[in-house]
Amino acid sequence: MAPFHDMATRAQVVTLKALGLKNSEIEQQTGIQPRTINYIYDRAIQRGFDPNAKQRVVHDNHVQTVSQSGCPSKQTEDIKEV
Repeated sequence: MAPFHDMATRAQVVTLKALGLKNSEIEQQTGIQPRTINYIYDRAIQRGFDPNAKQRVVHDNHVQTVSQSGCPSKQTEDIKEV
C-alpha cells in the first residue's frame, strides 16, 4: 500500500513539477519517491489540472484522496441481520 501524503504536500508536488523541477529535486524537498511524484502529477492532470494554463492553480479536487472501498464483504444479508 502506498504511503499517505497530505493534500498540502501533494499540491506542493504538483506545483513544483508544473514549474519544471526535476523529480530528484522534488524528492529532495518533499521526501517523496519519483514514481509517486509522477503518479500524483498524472492524477492531478486527470482531475482537471492544466499545466499549460497561463495561471496554474492547484485546486483541492486535483490532489484530494479518494476513499477506497477495500475488499468486498463476503457476508450474506442474512448473516448481517443477526
